[in-house]
Amino acid sequence: MRRLLVIAGLLSLVAAGIFLAMLAIALQSGVTQQKFEHLFALAEYTEALANARAPMFSTLAFDNLFILAYAGAIGIGMTALRSPETGWIAAVAAVGIVAAGLLDYAENLHFLTMYAGLDAGISPTAGEVAGRMWASLMKWHIVYAAMFAASFVVPVRGVVSFALVWSLRIVLPVVGVLIYTGPEELRASLALARYALMLVGFAMFAIVFLMEAARPERAVMARNGAST
Repeated sequence: MRRLLVIAGLLSLVAAGIFLAMLAIALQSGVTQQKFEHLFALAEYTEALANARAPMFSTLAFDNLFILAYAGAIGIGMTALRSPETGWIAAVAAVGIVAAGLLDYAENLHFLTMYAGLDAGISPTAGEVAGRMWASLMKWHIVYAAMFAASFVVPVRGVVSFALVWSLRIVLPVVGVLIYTGPEELRASLALARYALMLVGFAMFAIVFLMEAARPERAVMARNGAST
C-alpha cells in the first residue's frame, strides 16, 4: 500500500503539471475545450470549432494524458487508503473517477471525430452538439460525486488534508453545480474557480498521498510485507 500511495502522489503531481500545460494553451490561444461543451448556434459552433483546430488538438493531446494521470492517481490512491470501514466508499470513488475518465476519453474522441468530419466536408449536427453537452455535464457530475465519496476516505491529519476533504465535500460540488445553474453573469468566474480547485486539489492530493506513504506505520507494514 505504501508503494501505491507513492505512485498516487506522483501521478497527482503529473496531473497538476499537465493541467498547467492545458491552462497555458488556453491563456495563449483564448481557446478552451469547455467552450465546445455548451450549446450555441450551430453555424457559429462549427465555424468556431474549425478555427480552433490547432489549440484544440494540443489540448486534446494533453487531456488524453491528463485522464490517465488523474484517474490513476485517484483510483490508486483510494485503493491504498481504504480501510475496513471505508472500503465500499473508496470503491465508489475509484469506480466513479474511472467512469468519468472514460466519458472524458469519449468526449475527446468525439472532438477528433468532428474534426475528421469537417475535413471530409461533414459539419456537426445539432444532435451531436446537444449530446456533447449532455455527456460533458454527466462527466462533471460524476466527478463531483466521486470526489465527494473520496472526501470520506482521505484521513484528516493536518491542515492540508482538512482543506482537501472539505473542498471536495462542499466547495467543489457547490461551485460545479452553480456553473450550470447559477446566475449567468457568474458562470465564467465559477468556471475559473473550478479550474483553480482542480489545480490546488491535485497538489493537495499529492501532499496527502506522499505524507501517508511516509507515515512510520506504513513503512513498518511495507517492511513486514516484504519479509513474508
